Amino acid sequence: MTRRDSGKFMVRVPPELHRHLTVEAAEAGVSINRLVSSRLAHA
Repeated sequence: MTRRDSGKFMVRVPPELHRHLTVEAAEAGVSINRLVSSRLAHA
């Protein structure tokens, strides 16, 4: 049996971190999802 990952990863963050990431993503012209995905890929 082959397992397939959904690609979904949900995490709760404090409101102030979410706000910071939202602003940073907007300034970079990307979605918050793309910003966080990129950070995780390069961590």
